[in-house]
Amino acid sequence: MSKKVLSVTIEENILKEWKEYTKKGCINSSQLIEKLLKEHLKKGEKDVK
Repeated sequence: MSKKVLSVTIEENILKEWKEYTKKGCINSSQLIEKLLKEHLKKGEKDVK
């Protein structure tokens, strides 16, 4: 079975938010990453408008 590698650059503030979420409770890390990226993209769309 082959493995897929995902490489991303994460802004420091996103990483800080991720650490805060993990302290609050056990969250599946892939779900958390997806949630944070969606939130970040939504913020980016608002800034462009």
